[in-house]
Amino acid sequence: MADNRSRNVKPASGKPPASAAANPFTINLDNFSKRLKILYSHWNKHGTDLWGGSSALAIATPPISEDLRYLKSSALNIWLVGYEFPETIMVFLKKQIHFLFTQKKASLLDVVKKSAKEAVDVEVIIHVKAKGDDGTCPMDNIFRAIYSQMNSSDSDVPVVGCISREAPEGKILEAWDEKLKKAKFELTDVTNGFSDLFAVKDETELTHVKKAAFFTSSVMRQFVVPKLEKVIDEERKVSHSALLDNTEKTILEPGRIKVKLKAENIDICYPPIFQSGGEFDLKPSASSNDENLYYDSTSVIICALGSRYNSYCSNIARTVLIDANSKQSKAYEVLLKAQDAAIGALKSGNKVSSVQI
Repeated sequence: MADNRSRNVKPASGKPPASAAANPFTINLDNFSKRLKILYSHWNKHGTDLWGGSSALAIATPPISEDLRYLKSSALNIWLVGYEFPETIMVFLKKQIHFLFTQKKASLLDVVKKSAKEAVDVEVIIHVKAKGDDGTCPMDNIFRAIYSQMNSSDSDVPVVGCISREAPEGKILEAWDEKLKKAKFELTDVTNGFSDLFAVKDETELTHVKKAAFFTSSVMRQFVVPKLEKVIDEERKVSHSALLDNTEKTILEPGRIKVKLKAENIDICYPPIFQSGGEFDLKPSASSNDENLYYDSTSVIICALGSRYNSYCSNIARTVLIDANSKQSKAYEVLLKAQDAAIGALKSGNKVSSVQI
């Protein structure tokens, strides 16, 4: 789910606003209420199998980073309030939601209090971290609330759900993580709960995904394929890394291919990947090296790219066969039939498992 060039998931406006007065981006309270209901309903329904029997969900969002990364904490921010709050702690309880962050962020989230009460009958409590403070005092207040609202089924200690794969970063998150581990809580990983929660998209999200897919496909058709054809026809020497750079610039500037989407709503999902010359890496973490594109007879070129619109991702990959031999042609025909069969099974209401071949 997809950061100014900071690489964290970003709002449509490009970056988290500094203050309410400077913020042209407002929280969609209808979306907030609807999704908060979905979160609590999912948590209550699947509490044991997906949420680890937790009576509290403690989610800490790290600071902005230059690295491309996909974090459940950031995705939750985007999904729930529309943009990311870095260096923020959110704790969901059955009767309360606690936020811990700076005063600037507090002024932005104050508007959700009434909506949360009306949607799921929970009280939103905002804790403000003073400048230069590590937030220890408000953390103690949050811990007391966790104890007071533990499930009756909890044995002796509250079960607190966390995203275990996200390491704490920064002073406030490191202090929170240390206190959390020292507290008399049973910690459980709730990554699967959030994965299942985010899997079903509402109409707004589907629109974002469709726009991302349309744009990614447009970049491939209108830029990448013609670029490769020109390089091959003119027998030019162009490196994989140069193709990466040119493609990334095209993604970040939609006007280059005359697609009417705002550049501030667009970003890459990962650096575009170009591979040829017999050395291929099919992992998502693959990268484009500095070797020149190889396009002799019967050679293969693999290219993959992904873009995201308002933080929602799409991905496309293509294999280019140069003067394919009979074996390659036959393999292509088999794979094409498999793809057509998979697309044919992608019907509304079908289970995803029906698409597996």
